[in-house]
Amino acid sequence: RLFSTIAGLTPGAARAAALLRLGSVVELTGAWARAAEVAAEALALAQDAGDETMQARAESALAETARKTGKFEEARERLARAGDLFERVADEAGQGRVLHLQGTLAAQQGSYAAARASYLSSLEIRERLGDRSSLAGVLSNLGVVEEYEGDYDASQAYHRRALELRIALGDRWAIGVSQTNLGMIASLQGRYGQARERFEEAIRLNREVGDPWMVAICHNNLGNALRGLGDAAAARRHYADSLRAYRDYDDRWALAFLLEDIGVLAAQLDAHEPALGLIGAAEALREEIGAPRPPALQNELTRALLASREALGQRADEVSAAGRVAGLEAAIGVALGFLEEETAAVAAPPIEASSGVALAGLDT
Repeated sequence: RLFSTIAGLTPGAARAAALLRLGSVVELTGAWARAAEVAAEALALAQDAGDETMQARAESALAETARKTGKFEEARERLARAGDLFERVADEAGQGRVLHLQGTLAAQQGSYAAARASYLSSLEIRERLGDRSSLAGVLSNLGVVEEYEGDYDASQAYHRRALELRIALGDRWAIGVSQTNLGMIASLQGRYGQARERFEEAIRLNREVGDPWMVAICHNNLGNALRGLGDAAAARRHYADSLRAYRDYDDRWALAFLLEDIGVLAAQLDAHEPALGLIGAAEALREEIGAPRPPALQNELTRALLASREALGQRADEVSAAGRVAGLEAAIGVALGFLEEETAAVAAPPIEASSGVALAGLDT
């Protein structure tokens, strides 16, 4: 009914603007394919109307749905077009948003220096415009970049600044993102009890505002905190909830992180073949979408999987290679089989420091 109502609006830029507003709501529910369809219709209308500002906004929206589904090259091309259009019409706010999104894309592809540079350029624009909401988002994402490079203290400082702004603004969704990211740092530093509290609060907030994708991220991260606390049964349940959601969204970037997290739990419980097979599958997935592991995560995984490699000896490389070629659906099946097996009640030993990595809440 909403779509038929919008179809009756004045044709051209006004209708395109209405479609983009609707598309942002659709995107929040996790219906990314439908959101892309709406944005594509808005782009066509804006092009017919010759409205370059609206074209740029539509290109930005399409770039975001492409990024969220692992289509990084398409996202890059669309952001470049959006940036050119916003510059041509002298829209500083639009330029700041494109720089922000380009930073997030670069971060996901492992180009951390480029991500930081884009974020800092966006930060300058947002500060000049007095856009506190967007400013908090950039600070949050700068914290994510610091986390990926292993500077957890700097990351935490950025996230705390972002949270202070968001509390002042009363933005519950954004507060949930900051709680997720502060919980992530607590988890990485071995403060699992604090991490659990932040992730549980993030789940509550994201359920209130109706963002199922962020709820799925929180399940992933809460599983990590519980794994660190030695509650393997609860960790499995949260990982399974997250895995089903990521699979339904076809969010391959998030799936790569989660397969690695499940692999770490499997290694803790001496399920060495699933552990190395899942890590191999995650490696193949990362190569497919062009999202290499952050250096800090690679170091953590090497340490966490050492016992599995020693246990399997010469077969370790063979098992990992089999995971690489099995395909994503097979890997998801192996992961769900491990998470749902009858031995789920077995406790994992608490660990002194983090293994694996919580999945950051990247602001858009």
